Amino acid sequence: MLLYNITNKIDHAVHDEWLQWMQQAYIPHVMESGVFEEYKLSRLLGVDESDGITYALQFTVSSRPAFDIYQEKFAYGHQQMHDLRYKGSFVTFRSVLDVVDQGV
Repeated sequence: MLLYNITNKIDHAVHDEWLQWMQQAYIPHVMESGVFEEYKLSRLLGVDESDGITYALQFTVSSRPAFDIYQEKFAYGHQQMHDLRYKGSFVTFRSVLDVVDQGV
């Protein structure tokens, strides 16, 4: 299992609209790709928020081949959807994590 992590620090001026848009438009659109099994949107705590609020958005995908399909067919469009809408109002980085172990 893999986690596709997108960390965004979003400017205060657009934060409320961004959060609503992420929950109502962006995340559902990404999930419609059919590649991801679930997602979590989390706010980072204990960090300096003077220049923005930081969120980690994690999508769960079953395998590397499934993620590769996402990268080939959907990733660029999804990134552009976000990046063009909020140009100049965020800092982002993306990472892929291999889940080594998990528990309940």
